[in-house]
Amino acid sequence: MDHSHVWEVSLLGIVLVSYVTLLVVALVNRVKRPQQATRSGIMAECERCSVDLMRSVMPDLPVQDYRFRGMRLKMSSIHVGFENVGVKLKSKGKCILEGVTGEFIPKTMAAVMGPSGAGKTTFMNAICGRAYYGTVTGEVLINGQKSSIAEIKQLRGFVPQDDIVHEHLTVREQLYYSARLRNSEDASPQAIELIVEDVLNVMHLLDVQHSLVGNVERRGISGGQRKRVNIGLELASRPTILMLDE
Repeated sequence: MDHSHVWEVSLLGIVLVSYVTLLVVALVNRVKRPQQATRSGIMAECERCSVDLMRSVMPDLPVQDYRFRGMRLKMSSIHVGFENVGVKLKSKGKCILEGVTGEFIPKTMAAVMGPSGAGKTTFMNAICGRAYYGTVTGEVLINGQKSSIAEIKQLRGFVPQDDIVHEHLTVREQLYYSARLRNSEDASPQAIELIVEDVLNVMHLLDVQHSLVGNVERRGISGGQRKRVNIGLELASRPTILMLDE
């Protein structure tokens, strides 16, 4: 038997093992889905009952609608300032953004508003270090220090305009893989599951957690649910600051 034939047989064996592994994982996930759905429903019902009980016993006490179990901020707060931020295209040298100054105060929600073509996405890309198509000028200050949001990538979540989801995965699988890959390696399986449960609850995705996302050809979840999954993918990383482009 020559070396080329041995290589072909080995490659075929690797492919077959990979397919069998994927099939086994898919079957295990399918078996676990009813248990996960039941557990999620019980946890959500217990949370609602405890909130209703507290509000009936102590009506003057402010009680949150949902109590996070797995979501913990990696850093208490981040102050972002920017001075004279601008962008020039590398190809043509044309200035498409100029002289933007302001700040994002911790623990608040800020909105960048303007008509189509005003440069909102360009501005977001510039301060996040994602404007690869141009030369960024100006300064970005993180907690008063000259830096870049790209340097605190592990603390920042960014939701782009276009949904980035895997059409062949369920909603829960999307969130699980995001939480597993974007949190610390020493995070326990229980902690990851709690993060997923938190995201499913706050994004109102419990009812579709085992539905495939789908695409244009294969019907899946709705457009609004798809957008919430996209946001949930970033929330699963437990960001201190979350930036959303529309």
